[in-house]
Amino acid sequence: MRPLVSVIIVTYYSRSTIRRCIDALRSSVDAGIARCIVVDNASDDGTAEEVEASFPWVTLVRSPHNLGYGRGCNLGFQRCDTKYVMILNPDTVLSREAIQTLCEFMEAHPSCGIAAPAILEDNSHLQAAGLMTTPWTVLRAAMGSRQAYTRRRVIMPGEEAFRTNWVCGAAMLITSDLFRSLGGFDPCFFLYFEETDLCRRATSAGAEIWAVGAASISHVGGASAEATGAARVGSCIAAYYFPSRYYYLKKHFGVAAAAMTELLETIALRTRGLLRYILRGKALNEQLRRPPLFQSPKCPSPKA
Repeated sequence: MRPLVSVIIVTYYSRSTIRRCIDALRSSVDAGIARCIVVDNASDDGTAEEVEASFPWVTLVRSPHNLGYGRGCNLGFQRCDTKYVMILNPDTVLSREAIQTLCEFMEAHPSCGIAAPAILEDNSHLQAAGLMTTPWTVLRAAMGSRQAYTRRRVIMPGEEAFRTNWVCGAAMLITSDLFRSLGGFDPCFFLYFEETDLCRRATSAGAEIWAVGAASISHVGGASAEATGAARVGSCIAAYYFPSRYYYLKKHFGVAAAAMTELLETIALRTRGLLRYILRGKALNEQLRRPPLFQSPKCPSPKA
């Protein structure tokens, strides 16, 4: 019998976390519920070798170079023949019970195109849903608003499912038909905002997005970023975060809105930084580590 869901894991310098992630999936695979596909983005830390040697039941796809997260998922999806696809970060732990709960919810709600579990981040806080980025959310956050995202709602383990407009890309279940109809992730996003773009396109296509607290997982945020030693803002690699966000804003709100958002954000952050320095002797320098303004990622050629 064909499994119901294909779990796609894209790895890059993930050797320290991938064993725990795949071990957690073994019972789902043995029960015939899921199959596991790992796409390695040309890691040279032995990630692919670890998967190949320790988990022969996993479908391993070796990319000849680093495709980025979204394109890696698209490559893995080419191997999918199941009703659902689970996009999963390599630094997560997803139980058989969580997969079953998400699949059962999707089966009971045909209008649901994407469902996500409650996610415990770094054993310290719970991931929120509803963090759909817009020019206004960027500017409100830059001005220090604690309510930049008006639809923000933490997904509490065990709570009743609720409809939302955005869920975290670290763990999301999506129908294969929807993923295929959307053309997968936009390949222009190398890293970050690919799931934000996907959620926006999914809702525009009429699909519903739900947060399902009855399913829960754990997630170690930024594990690959830390392994590579890249400069970060928060848990994100600055060199990818800001260009991806600019491209996302430009794509959905227009180049004028995207450019104005970046310019006003820079002014707001630097003004706050100056005030903090004057009043407290502390500089707010997160924005100083970002790449130049108005920089979009380089989109791959159609054959890449």
